[in-house]
Amino acid sequence: MMRMNNLSKVYRTHMIETHALRGFDIHVKEGEFVAVTGPSGSGKTTFLNIAGLLEELTGGEYKLDGVDVKQLDDRARSRLRNEKIGFIFQSFNLIPDLDIYDNVDVPLRYRRLAARDRDQRIKSALDNVTANVMIADRDLNLRLGTTYLKLVLDDFGGSQALAAAAYNAGPGRPRRWREGPPIEPAAWAESIPFNETRDYVKKVLSNATLYAALLKTAAPSLKARLGPTIAPRTPDAAAENKELP
Repeated sequence: MMRMNNLSKVYRTHMIETHALRGFDIHVKEGEFVAVTGPSGSGKTTFLNIAGLLEELTGGEYKLDGVDVKQLDDRARSRLRNEKIGFIFQSFNLIPDLDIYDNVDVPLRYRRLAARDRDQRIKSALDNVTANVMIADRDLNLRLGTTYLKLVLDDFGGSQALAAAAYNAGPGRPRRWREGPPIEPAAWAESIPFNETRDYVKKVLSNATLYAALLKTAAPSLKARLGPTIAPRTPDAAAENKELP
């Protein structure tokens, strides 16, 4: 059903080259249940993103249900992902302008299901996870989001740029991305290899005034928003929070 041979994934910027996967092999047969475990930064999320057709591999071979994924264009990859894969993300990866109901509706629209069929499926799915009680609870969702943001801010020494990247892509990636020569936060944000995460970090830094109004706090200065120079974690810094999802 899923076969990867000698798979590799390399993230490159103008200063840093990171090997997230190297010489990776796996064969999962239909009906098998496989758990992927390992410490933060070991490549679990990268593997899942490639398996879920969210990222392209750098080298090697990946066949999903007999289809050579590397040969597919974006449209064909999207169609195969929609038909073959169900994905529970490490980070939320929700569309921020849509509520929970409409986020669930998006992939069903791509399947061109009738509105009544989509509505039944969405309500059934949300009932199963008891999420329907929180769909319209703006204050609860705001508290959950700000609580997690506080955790990643503490883990990254108060750096809003690193914390925003962790909020969007999980903490493992920005931990890798901060390695290398010290760099100013604005330049570091421009060097983030993921387009979505790079855009998200830049929006967070530029929209701090709006967030401050929502949280009823004073808007920080531009210098405070950018925070300290991005550099590897110092020996005297607190240990990484390995429990962060």
